[in-house]
Amino acid sequence: MNLTDTDTADDPFLWLEEVDGERALDFVRAGNDRTLGELESRENFVPIRDAVRQVLDSQDRIPQVEKLGEHLYNFWQDRANPRGLWRRTTWEQFRAPETSWEIVLDLDALAREERENWVWKGAQCLPPAYERCLVTLSRGGGDAAVVREFDLRSREFVPKGFNLPEAKTQVEWRDLDTVYVATDFGPGSMTESGYARILKRWQRGTPLSAAVTVFEGQHSDVGATSRVDHDPRSFREGF
Repeated sequence: MNLTDTDTADDPFLWLEEVDGERALDFVRAGNDRTLGELESRENFVPIRDAVRQVLDSQDRIPQVEKLGEHLYNFWQDRANPRGLWRRTTWEQFRAPETSWEIVLDLDALAREERENWVWKGAQCLPPAYERCLVTLSRGGGDAAVVREFDLRSREFVPKGFNLPEAKTQVEWRDLDTVYVATDFGPGSMTESGYARILKRWQRGTPLSAAVTVFEGQHSDVGATSRVDHDPRSFREGF
């Protein structure tokens, strides 16, 4: 939706558009306090809260897994690991009465080490080897996030690998040395919705400023995105 000068002049709540604005944040905090106070005043609040927490922290939950190469991957959160563990196992271990998991990335430990409020936003791993991934981390759970290349063999972030600063970013592997990225490239590169308008092809070992534009949307669009089909039987790229 496009706002005209008349719309903005007549809107007394336009300041709510400032997502990080202090007035908007105070409004949200006041609403949260009011809602929490109402909930906590009810006699069934504590038993319901504790019951839900017990379910969420239960070790009997069936882990949701994703098969990447020879391993099954799962992101797990509980009381001891509130930020979460990215972990993996084999099919044989997954079927065993007691599954043995290998920790790939401990998000709680990473947050402590880097003194950041990291929230897991997922990982995109390059087939068919599934040795490199693009891990997305958000500060506090917002839409804006950082993207960092991760090596599943060493279970470490790749020094001088693909690394994108905090922004509303969409990124996808093309091949081991190339990614498609839509992010904040500077003035004029974002849509009215606050998402990236321009999609570029970025080569390993080059600065982001050298990435080549492959698609541009309109400022009135929601955002630009890409899709790469890595199935060798039907390789194609879509934008």
